[in-house]
Amino acid sequence: MNYDICSLGSALVDVTFKIDDTFSKELENKGIQKGGMTLIEKEDQNSLIKALESEGKQFQKACGGSSTNSIVAASLFGSNCFMTCIVGDDDNGKFYLEDLTSNGVSHSAKLTQSNMASGQCLVMISDDADRTMCTNLGINSDFSTKDVDEEVIKNSKFLFLEGYLVASPEGFESYKKAINLAKVHDTKVAISLSDPFIVNTFKKELEELIEIKCDFIFCNEDEAAEFAESREEDEIFTCFKNYTSNLLVTKGPKGCKGYDEDGTINIPGLEVNAIDTNGAGDMFAGAVLYGLNESKSLSASANFGCLAASKIVQSSGPRLTKDEYLKIKETFSSY
Repeated sequence: MNYDICSLGSALVDVTFKIDDTFSKELENKGIQKGGMTLIEKEDQNSLIKALESEGKQFQKACGGSSTNSIVAASLFGSNCFMTCIVGDDDNGKFYLEDLTSNGVSHSAKLTQSNMASGQCLVMISDDADRTMCTNLGINSDFSTKDVDEEVIKNSKFLFLEGYLVASPEGFESYKKAINLAKVHDTKVAISLSDPFIVNTFKKELEELIEIKCDFIFCNEDEAAEFAESREEDEIFTCFKNYTSNLLVTKGPKGCKGYDEDGTINIPGLEVNAIDTNGAGDMFAGAVLYGLNESKSLSASANFGCLAASKIVQSSGPRLTKDEYLKIKETFSSY
């Protein structure tokens, strides 16, 4: 079967809480950076959840994982998508696979017997709508080269990869295999840098992957600054031009900037009342990939991506309803 977009990534279930400034400060005292992603052990994650529940806070449960959110968005906009991932034989694993299927995303994952649980991300939304994530990869740490499906990559137009999986040595080797296969089969490669922590900690691994083949890079301004070791736009663009011909850097409410072979891209932001930024970058990437698959320019696709991201930040959680994706898609023809 042919696919528009395929992806490899961490299968995560998000457990989302609202937090106040007091709890934010407690997190910082534990070395957990506000607005970033921290990898933690399952026991530490459970302790944080218990602390939040002891304060009477309620949580929302939803399927997440950066690449999954992007692939689901692309699928609901109309692309034919495939997700390669692994989950445990537990409630979160079942929940995750049912979510992929219900959103029209093909997969070959099975519930895997393991002493490790399915991956889970504790997402904490502060009063300023910023999101802080504490992730336990769980069984995602076992993702290996044997999970990479050459036929899927061969029969896809785009291969989309998130940065998070490079945190696992096996995941990094899997990405190398996937990108090399994409190179052989002329499948376009798009990579999201995912998080400043990932860029700071695994920059060499990211550089090695990008140097194999990378047609598009998506990142936010903090990730771009970490990668280029500069916050000057000219220096950032100069750095990335050594790696890719197409770059998009999201700037939150200020829209996004980047470049392609036609020149500089500058998309203004949209003024909205943001209540939760979790999933904004994922939605942006999914919308851009959908646009590119529909043969739109990178600039037009980025414009559509900014619109889609502006919608997700006005609701809680990394996803919208299916009807809301369709409403956003109705505006697509104008880009």
